[in-house]
Amino acid sequence: MGSIVTPVTTFADVPAAWLDHLDRRTRSTVGARCARADLVVLGEGRGGDLEVTAVLLSAGGGAGAGGGAGAGGRRGAGVVSLPPPSRDFDGSQALAPSVLERERALVFAVVRDDGPPAPIAGPGAVVGEETSGDLERQVAAVRWYAALPTGDAREAALLAAAEDGDPAVVSSALRALADERRTSAVEALEMLADAPDSPPVRGSLAATAMWVLGARDRAERVLGEVVDRTGRDRFRRLWGVREVEGDETLLVAPDPQHVAFA
Repeated sequence: MGSIVTPVTTFADVPAAWLDHLDRRTRSTVGARCARADLVVLGEGRGGDLEVTAVLLSAGGGAGAGGGAGAGGRRGAGVVSLPPPSRDFDGSQALAPSVLERERALVFAVVRDDGPPAPIAGPGAVVGEETSGDLERQVAAVRWYAALPTGDAREAALLAAAEDGDPAVVSSALRALADERRTSAVEALEMLADAPDSPPVRGSLAATAMWVLGARDRAERVLGEVVDRTGRDRFRRLWGVREVEGDETLLVAPDPQHVAFA
């Protein structure tokens, strides 16, 4: 088997650069993947495809900001076409197949005119039970997203979900507030991040949503306080970031465009 190479990115150890990185790092939450998909399904690997056993969300042109229409687990028929496993430069298999034979999996798919649905482009489009280890948590987050209300009640539901016990729901809710341009939520996000008992990842996500929504000075202040409460070294570890050897002002992390955030 060939080696696995993960692309990396570097950024300065200052609040603005951190927030830019966290913005990129959190663009592929479960909710964000739902918003980009026409169809979210559960199924089993069969001969390189996914045999669909349940439809969790079906949204025609994509779930989007107003997409509360979900199938809530109704039985589904058909298959989703899965990409072949990645290959290394020497032709060997560099990565395990996205879905193993008879493995249960969650797939975020787009509907095509010329064949069966296929996974969306980007990280996290396929979540295998054996290869990911957190399938059920992500399934729960999809069900939550599919049941979200529309209209005026949506923002309140997203803010309430920021304190959910499922981290995939929390990250999806906070990212959705940013992606749906819920600028009226900035005050509530600031209070959420400033709470002394707020977990560091949740506080970081709230600050990132504020950053995306344009409250940049406030987001930098909030993130600085989250880092102070958490401790700089622990904060870096939580986000998979480390110092560049020989340059303590520069940080290195896996490139966010290759990493899903559940």
